[in-house]
Amino acid sequence: MRKNFILVVLSLFLLSACQPGGGSAGPVAVSACGDGSCSGPENENNCPVDCSANPAPTEPAAQDDGSTAVLSFGIMVHLEGWEDDLKQDRFEEHVRLMREYASLFETYGAKLTWESKEVSDGALKWGDNVLLEMQQRGHGVGVHADIGGKKNYDCSRFSADLLAEKEQLESLGVTVRHVSGIVSHCDWVTAAYEAGYLFTSGNVAYGVMSMPAESRPEEYRNCQTPSACHDVYPVELETRLHPWNMNSGADWTTHDPNGKLVILPSSGSLCVIEKNGDDSCDAFFSELVQAIALSSPGQVNTYYVSWSLGKAIDMDALENWLQRMDAYVQAGQVEWKTLPQMYDAYMAQN
Repeated sequence: MRKNFILVVLSLFLLSACQPGGGSAGPVAVSACGDGSCSGPENENNCPVDCSANPAPTEPAAQDDGSTAVLSFGIMVHLEGWEDDLKQDRFEEHVRLMREYASLFETYGAKLTWESKEVSDGALKWGDNVLLEMQQRGHGVGVHADIGGKKNYDCSRFSADLLAEKEQLESLGVTVRHVSGIVSHCDWVTAAYEAGYLFTSGNVAYGVMSMPAESRPEEYRNCQTPSACHDVYPVELETRLHPWNMNSGADWTTHDPNGKLVILPSSGSLCVIEKNGDDSCDAFFSELVQAIALSSPGQVNTYYVSWSLGKAIDMDALENWLQRMDAYVQAGQVEWKTLPQMYDAYMAQN
């Protein structure tokens, strides 16, 4: 009789442990499917990966440890060519646009990278330090030099001229680490490094002119001006998705782990953003999808385009473009970065 009583009590205890809220005991630990052990409720039907002699292949689960690829995306805005250093009203209009665009991008968690030429002169001349303000708001700021591209340029001046541009922007309180607009027949890599820059952006095909003639691609062997050879270079998209270190202008397309100047390869110009839409933006998003697909887990994947500040962009059209971009951001495929942030990420990995 005592034996039967004990069996009844034990059965009731085990039954209560299996009910929701049955006692204070924690959940019974069970073997998880995929852990290599076929136990508990697992069988060949509900967990073939553990229990079958020939398990079906499974896709790896998404991880947050760098095993999924994310594309760092940015826009560099060239502040050049509009006489902002000579005409105050033009300077003030461009400064207004800069603040308006920056505010809109910020609502989407996006930051721009401003690369300045005449606006640097205008800020000093007209007393509105918009470039320091942009950096303080989290946007990137660098130099757009537009130096070295003329065939008769004196290469011996290159480093000093680039240093002067850097020091001018630094006089506004801006931290300057990069420069664009320097592709040249001269050794533009060494010149930029000697001037104190850490990385460069906005490269175009004319940059091969610093290489020996026999090393240049045939179609760019005799470029006369940067504007005549302003194509994206390198041509292949997959070669433009990762920064690399450059040793000199003679061999800049080859990564040198000891190279002192880093290049963030450019992917051309931003599509034409218009109120009624434009086919060029469809082409842009098509390449963006390709860049996402080609991105590598565990690597710094970078993709950015250029935009020259001048004629105002319709704000509704610009916001529509940002909303379209935001879909990729929310999906975890793309993250907004300034170019200095891309450089920092690359250096942290190397």
